[in-house]
Amino acid sequence: MIEYLIAHFSYKILFFWSILEGEIGLALAGYMVAQSKFEFPDVLLITISGALFGDMILFLSGRLFKRKTEALLKNYEEKVQRIEKWFLRFGSWIVVFERFVYGTHIPALLMLGVSGFSFWKFLLLDIMGVILWSITFTALGYLYGQTVIDILTFVQRHLTVTILAILFFYVIYLLQKEEEKE
Repeated sequence: MIEYLIAHFSYKILFFWSILEGEIGLALAGYMVAQSKFEFPDVLLITISGALFGDMILFLSGRLFKRKTEALLKNYEEKVQRIEKWFLRFGSWIVVFERFVYGTHIPALLMLGVSGFSFWKFLLLDIMGVILWSITFTALGYLYGQTVIDILTFVQRHLTVTILAILFFYVIYLLQKEEEKE
């Protein structure tokens, strides 16, 4: 599969992939930078542009189509409640980091648009988040290549199993921490 993607992957595809939450695309682009098939500055420019374009569409859709967006968000009530809790806890910084939490990106941006959140504040925070996201996943692809692409693909295909495994190791960590206190 990776050979097929590399043979057919281009900057145009990377741009569109970035509009649609493209962690695997970014990792693949980073891998291609390591193979001297892409240039790192070009990858960053394209992925940042694509992600910002996609984010603006989602945010402004929430703002311009408030009633339809609110009806749509009712289908994602559990995610919406989680995002609201995060927003209360972390404030505006959620705009920077929501992109790193799989499955919350689209509902979070729609919610922000509906909520009346300042467009300019959103834009500034989103630029920070998109730059961080782009550098992180491109660098992971550059440094770890096929391994990180396989991990991201596995996580997206088996999200429930991945979450349970992470939770399992977290519980073990907490139990060890508790045992050390005693």
